[in-house]
Amino acid sequence: MREDPPVFEGISDEWFRSIFEASTVPIALADEEGLLTAANSAYCEMIGRSWTEIAGKSSREFTHPDDLSQHSAMENLMDTAKNRGETLRLEKRYVRPDGAIRWGWVSASTVTVGDRSWTMAVIHDTTDRRVAEENLQTAASTDELTGLLNRRGWREHLLTLHQPPTRVSPLVLAMIDFDRFKAYNDSRGHLAGDNLLKTFAARAMSLLDPAASLARWGGEEFALALPKYDPRSAAKVLYELASKVPDGQTFSAGFTELRAGETLFDCFDRADMLLYRAKRDGGNRFYGDNDHC
Repeated sequence: MREDPPVFEGISDEWFRSIFEASTVPIALADEEGLLTAANSAYCEMIGRSWTEIAGKSSREFTHPDDLSQHSAMENLMDTAKNRGETLRLEKRYVRPDGAIRWGWVSASTVTVGDRSWTMAVIHDTTDRRVAEENLQTAASTDELTGLLNRRGWREHLLTLHQPPTRVSPLVLAMIDFDRFKAYNDSRGHLAGDNLLKTFAARAMSLLDPAASLARWGGEEFALALPKYDPRSAAKVLYELASKVPDGQTFSAGFTELRAGETLFDCFDRADMLLYRAKRDGGNRFYGDNDHC
């Protein structure tokens, strides 16, 4: 990515210049205004830009938007670390021109030559580790068969709907269970049963509001969260979902609205009890708090 050599103001040591450029670790120097005065090839490669493109600019221009507040606080953060006798270390994201994100573990320190000072950033690219961690997290929270959230992923996501400042009200929770699924499996085979669940999941996700959360709770059971829905509108969603079940199969459901002062899990337990009643009464029906559908 290099086009021109970096500018080392006040630094003439050719040996240091060679080491700086040859390093496979991204390194950059910024002046007291936060503008880049030097960057090696590894740094340019990581951010996807040539030295000519970034010379005299602030790394703010290719810092991820969510990390800009951290970028603005760098001077204060460095001072705090220095007062503790430490080097500032933090993780941040860089955005390449094509939109790709690179994660970097940044060690920032002050370099002084004569009466001039620079901030030197030494960066260890942690993108591969981050991607691996995110893949593991996704695998741990995703149902392998349907691609929906699994029980763990749904519980974790549900909590985000009820935490300030993202708390959402109203919120309807529902439990869905396919009717006579064992008989379907026994008569058509487990592969057909798997295909039934996968097809339903795909159709449901194409139907549901983006804010809704659908998870495979286990077996033929599904959990559904409908933020900003009341019970009446939630019942309409359940009817629409029922029309998407393949091969003329049916499901039962229990649904209820989160009440003031109760926990999410109390609400969910109530939806589960309503589902149990719907199944006990013959299935192919939806029970809410105050009515039977």
